[in-house]
Amino acid sequence: MDQFKLTCWNIEHADKLVTALVSADATVRGRAEQRADAIAEEIAAIDPDVLLIVEGPKGEARATEFLDRVAPGHRLVLRGGDPRDYGTQGAQWMWFALKDGLPVTAQLLHLDRWRALTDSASEGAHRGGRWEVSFPILDDGATELRFSVPEVHGHYRHPQVLQLTIDGALVEVIGCHLKSKINTIPVPPGAEEPDFFDRHPALVADVMKSRTKLTTECVDVRHYIEGRFLSDPDAAIIVAGDLNDGPGKERVERRFLYHDLVSNLQGDIFFARRFLNHALFDFDEGARWSYDLGRDRLDPGRSPRILLDHILFTQSLTGQVRPGASPWRARSGGGKVEHDIHHRVASARPRFAAPSDHRPVSMIFDRRPVVVG
Repeated sequence: MDQFKLTCWNIEHADKLVTALVSADATVRGRAEQRADAIAEEIAAIDPDVLLIVEGPKGEARATEFLDRVAPGHRLVLRGGDPRDYGTQGAQWMWFALKDGLPVTAQLLHLDRWRALTDSASEGAHRGGRWEVSFPILDDGATELRFSVPEVHGHYRHPQVLQLTIDGALVEVIGCHLKSKINTIPVPPGAEEPDFFDRHPALVADVMKSRTKLTTECVDVRHYIEGRFLSDPDAAIIVAGDLNDGPGKERVERRFLYHDLVSNLQGDIFFARRFLNHALFDFDEGARWSYDLGRDRLDPGRSPRILLDHILFTQSLTGQVRPGASPWRARSGGGKVEHDIHHRVASARPRFAAPSDHRPVSMIFDRRPVVVG
């Protein structure tokens, strides 16, 4: 095995598709079959060795049924126990699938281990998968915001960690689908006006709350990475999935938070081995997007094409051969958004049969050359 290809793909509402495939309504079932065919064609064309499915079906049985339909040449990595061991609420689950015959051993990290490391790395600020967080609220009848101190938050969809052992070397892939920034309060007209936020404090509280929760989930992921480095200073770790972060410092971030999510996740350059590189660093900037949002009512002036889906990796997976480095190295120019394949598959089909609203993102990792002498 000289290389492996990792692909992460948010497959829109896969759980609903599983239900539609066995619908009593022939029209619903027929449309679902066409969409499943499109997904299967796209996965086959990408041909990943390791596939992270985001927004996948709920539960092992439905996930297995789905994978058998759309990726028959792959097998799921399952926990095989209590469904609660996945730590996932709702109907959007994450799944790792490996190509048949891939010469690796694989397992999923137990969530107890995640929580032990994050508890330690956060110096007790995160405890048992929960942590305190504060955000603005608007009381009934009030006109000004106040901060709720403290509230408590935890992962709605807990990250899943795939542990791959390849020729004795461990590579961990942290699969993420962080909290969405969808507003619970509808955005009223006039968002382009300079005093828009001043006139809508309830909306401000709403968008701040969702973004603050999202950022704390990102910080929890970072705590896990920091915890791993306490025992393994050259840990080979990949973070992949839908981070729901948008293009960076969006309008709300510029006004209230002034940070972007990926910068929080990447780490501190002063601790370089723990810093995360991005798979799309040398990918064409104009094509560095994975989702077309359409017109954003909250920020109508920004580009609708945003990068939600990411692959990042630690320094152990980069650079030249050196003591402690992983036997695997991210290929220069090996990261891409699979626009070409996605376009070819989707463009020959009606909208209802489009495989997903997200484009897949891939990265190739090569075995390092052996240095002799």
